[in-house]
Amino acid sequence: MRRHGWFPVALAVLDAVLMAVALLGAWRTWLWWKTNHNQLVQPDYLDLVTYNPWMPSALLLGLAWIFFLRQLGYYDPLRIPTAVRAAGVLTRSLVYVIVLVVTVEFFEERHYSRSLIAPFLVYSFVTMGAARWILFRAGRIAPVGAPAQGLAIVGLGDDAQLMEGRLVRFGHSQWRTVGFIAPSEVDRDDQVVAADRVLGTVYDLVNLVNEHDIAVVVLATRFLGREEALALAMRCDQMGLRVLQVPFTWGLVSPRLRFAELGDLQLIDLSELSYPSLGEYFKRGFDLLAVSLGGLVIMPLLATVAAAVKADGGPLFYASPRVGKGGRAFPFFKFRSMVVGAEELKADLMDQNETDGPLFKMQNDPRVTRVGRFIRKYSLDEFPQFLNVLRGDMNLVGPRPLPIGDLAGIEDDPEAAYWFELRHKVPPGITGLWQVMGRSDLGFQEMVQLDIYYIQNWSPWLDLKILLLTVPAVLKGRGAA
Repeated sequence: MRRHGWFPVALAVLDAVLMAVALLGAWRTWLWWKTNHNQLVQPDYLDLVTYNPWMPSALLLGLAWIFFLRQLGYYDPLRIPTAVRAAGVLTRSLVYVIVLVVTVEFFEERHYSRSLIAPFLVYSFVTMGAARWILFRAGRIAPVGAPAQGLAIVGLGDDAQLMEGRLVRFGHSQWRTVGFIAPSEVDRDDQVVAADRVLGTVYDLVNLVNEHDIAVVVLATRFLGREEALALAMRCDQMGLRVLQVPFTWGLVSPRLRFAELGDLQLIDLSELSYPSLGEYFKRGFDLLAVSLGGLVIMPLLATVAAAVKADGGPLFYASPRVGKGGRAFPFFKFRSMVVGAEELKADLMDQNETDGPLFKMQNDPRVTRVGRFIRKYSLDEFPQFLNVLRGDMNLVGPRPLPIGDLAGIEDDPEAAYWFELRHKVPPGITGLWQVMGRSDLGFQEMVQLDIYYIQNWSPWLDLKILLLTVPAVLKGRGAA
């Protein structure tokens, strides 16, 4: 989800809320319609959410509907730029849901109440369609979504310059062209882009993305070699970048071909040709559900910690750049546990580092505040990372994200370099094997081995085991620094 920011998640949550409201309306309508049937057992609203004899579980139907919508691109601003297209996709998804209901009814050999299911589907369809129409109307006044995303154009010739000009005219100010990326095979005599606007080459992509916050890459050149194309595809996939191509030839036909729109421009969407595995969908869905429900449960605790940190003086939150999937940097959120200016004081403490390897750890770090020492011991300072999970920067379980400054020169150690490249294949996590095995009591080499083991042996059961072991590890405050 990092590719589009928080907006698709917000749309999916909005649709889930609207479906819950639609179910309430359908339930009340059904009870009113069945008033004279006193012999019928009248269910409660919550009975319809789970397994029941009147309709397929509304929870499963809602999740399936959102899944269908996501697969059809309903939550992708680049694929659904207009209310008309949104209505078409919503209609297709309704057909899929109806087929699902009929299939479930056939295999369960049940006769569900059509006078209950039909209002639920109709009310959901109408409310979701109306909400999307309102968002599009509001977007004409104030752009809806994540405007001014960073965009880089691959190419230096006339096609690249023409692409930038069309973005200025037809992009509705939602895209910010940060510069151009140079193909190595381009004839410099054909370069029309000013030299000071050239950011670098395809092989510099990782640094360019982090430096300029690039979200979309547009291929506007015919001079991209095979090796460069493979390097570009690999890096863009690892870093969650959207890859679009100017359609030089419209005679291209493929059932897997997808299109995206930047404003009024239609481009070929190359990033849609690869799909995440079922395991990734499961992991992401579980994380969103767990964080949403868990956040509501611990809200009083969050408020208490926030009040204590604020009373200690200084900002409430601390955000530092960390390295995520594909090597992409992201803001890592924590409750502030150190004094203001702690990063500047770190240089004076480097000779007191108590861990091996490139990481910096001190058991009695003088920069830690009084409140900070308590919340760090019980990992209460980590709660704001729920926001990172919702944004798609992190998972609940995974390798711990590391500060960018601690990784300088890591390529000099072959094992560490392999670990560094391997951990970029997955998003980092709030907790992991390192946390449940001892945290700061473990050295750098042990952390490397645990990360490699986790990535190579991942399973939902391993994640569940780590989550269960995290609770006693946190309560004991073991290995906290």
